[in-house]
Amino acid sequence: MSSSVGRYMAYSPSPSSSTTAPHSPHFSGIRSATTALVEQEKYLSELLAERQKLNPFMPILPNCCRLLNQAS
Repeated sequence: MSSSVGRYMAYSPSPSSSTTAPHSPHFSGIRSATTALVEQEKYLSELLAERQKLNPFMPILPNCCRLLNQAS
């Protein structure tokens, strides 16, 4: 198992190898996809945190909607 880990570690993109490797343009695509995933994960965690802040108010929302929609 340790030999397979070493084999995969040899292919990790580094600044020096990405400029000399013939397949280096693919690394920028991988990096941008990874960056997009990280940004999406950050956005979703922030969204979840905002949702959790609203949890105490969730039970009264139907009453608020009913009151707001009443004809005056």
